[in-house]
Formats: sequence, C-alpha cells, structure tokens
Amino acid sequence: MLFIASCVAPFGAAQTGGVSRFLANSIEALKRVGIDTAVIAPKGGKNIGVPTFELDGAFQKSASSEHQAENFVIPPNSILASMVQLAWQKQHDFDVVINLNHDWLPYFMTEFFSQPLLHVANLGHSSVATDREIARISRIKKNHVAALTKTQAKQLAIEFSILLPFCINEADYHFQANASNYLAWAGRIAPEKGLINAAKIAKEAGLLLKVAGSIEDPGYWQMIQAKYGHHLDHVGYLDTNGLQTFLGSAIAMLQTQQWEEAFGVITIESMACGTPVVAYDRGANSELVKNGVSGFLVDPDNLDEAVSGVLRASTLNREACRAYVVERFGLDIFSKHYLSWFTQV
Repeated sequence: MLFIASCVAPFGAAQTGGVSRFLANSIEALKRVGIDTAVIAPKGGKNIGVPTFELDGAFQKSASSEHQAENFVIPPNSILASMVQLAWQKQHDFDVVINLNHDWLPYFMTEFFSQPLLHVANLGHSSVATDREIARISRIKKNHVAALTKTQAKQLAIEFSILLPFCINEADYHFQANASNYLAWAGRIAPEKGLINAAKIAKEAGLLLKVAGSIEDPGYWQMIQAKYGHHLDHVGYLDTNGLQTFLGSAIAMLQTQQWEEAFGVITIESMACGTPVVAYDRGANSELVKNGVSGFLVDPDNLDEAVSGVLRASTLNREACRAYVVERFGLDIFSKHYLSWFTQV
C-alpha cells in the first residue's frame, strides 16, 4: 500500500489533525495482517517507521478552514500536486494507493490512475468543488471512497460507501479506574464546537468543567468566561500524554457540538481511558457512543436530560467502557475493515 499523507503540514504536526494518527494506526493495523506500506509525505515530519518519500513544496490550506468556499485554491509549488504526481509515477510499484487528503485534486485524478486510487474522506463538508467531486467519484468508481461514519457518507452524498471508522491503538491509551470530581471538554474553542452548551450543563450539575484546547475565537471564550467563569478551568492545549490524564481522570467527557460532526476522535479516546461520554444525539455521536455502556446520548434541546446523563455517568462500569472501544475501534477491527475494503475494490 502507498499512502498519500496530509498536505497541510509535515507528518505528526498539530495542523494535520487526526490524519497523521489515522495514518500511523493504519500502518500498524496493516502490518498485523502482513501488508507492507510506504508513504508520500511533506519533508520534515516525524519518523513514520516505513519507507517514506519526502517532498518539498507549499502546504495546502486546510479544507476545514475553507468551509463551503466557492473557489478551490492551489498555491504555487503546491506540495499536494507534487504528492499526487509522485503517487501516479510510483503506482505500479504498489497494489493500491490510498489518499488521505480531503481535497479536490486527488479525487479528480482517480480516473487517471491505472492502479486503484482509493480515498478516505475526513471531513463532513469542505469546498463546494471538493464535495461535488467526492460524490461524483463515489458514483463512477464503486467502493473507491471510504467514509468514517454513515453520517459522513450521507453528508457528502457518497454512494457505494465503504465504512472505515477511525480506530486507535489501544496500547497508547491508559485505563484509569478512578475519576476525580470534574467534567472534561476538549476541542477548538470556537462557536461551532459548542463549549457554551457544556458550560451550561456543568453549572446545572454543580461540577467544574475543565477545558482543553486552543482558543480560536477569543471573543467567544471571553463571553463564556463572563457567564460561567466560576465553573471553568482552561488547561490549554495538551499533548497525547497530558490529554490521557485529563480525560481519564474526569467523571465524564462532554460532546456538545453545534453541528453534525462526521466523527469525534476525542470521543473514542475518552472511552479508551475508561471515561464515559455524555454526547448530543446528533451526527456521528450515535454511531460512536453505546448508550448506557460507554456513555449517554442526550437530546441537544433538553438541558435536564444532559444534566441527568452527567450525574448518571459515575454509575457506568469504566472497564466495560474501555472494552467496548477496544472491540469496536481497536487495531484488530481496523485490520479487518481494511481487508474487507480491499476485497470489494
């Protein structure tokens, strides 16, 4: 397998979001079933541990920051174009090429590859041009586009969709049997992530809400502090080890986003540490949280129901919460998802 890594930053950089982790976990999952991998990636990233073709060039702006823009912009000396070109040149050295970039160009190039060029969509929406191209390729190249969830497949109008949920290396997450007396929330501090909803829930439940993440919208953060400051503790952006301790020590983690998210990586990370998730019953949350086992799904418009979910979270078995994640989103099931996909191409 030849993977095309993220074009927005070097492998492992924070700007790549979950794509770098998805790639690292994919490599490990495929290794378990005897499949060799190589990667095309921007120069200067962390060591991936497999043969890597590194390239220079101008990074592509993240598609998530160009939400439904009418223009699709490729910068001069585009690293995305160079990566796709190199994949085309090397395709016959591999059985399959897998693109992890949620961008128009690699989807458009699908028909020009003689070896299968497969894609993993990683956003719910991006530019109009990209959304339409993803839908088109899914129609004309059956089973060439994988979605993380059914929610995402519906959002992008992906036909003949393969489901390839984001999975984690369970060995990287430490189970914590005992919780401290606080709630956790993690993500970009911006209106669409719904931090204000989590603050309301914490206040009504009489619990401290610890917040992890970068402040993307200072005005929004200041408004929340003014209303709920006594119930908030901002711990900043955390690395993987810090995030595990933060999540694993909480009574519950809140998922209160304002829109239908395609996938919530933080949700399965929290459950892997044994911490239940109280999530709005919208978007991919209903595909990730097992109600009454790994957390509770609550009505986004019912504050009392959300508070009740928080207060009941401590009654759930934290070992069962982790076991559910390992069975549903661990590396062994990831390997099976990949093998199932390949047999259908």
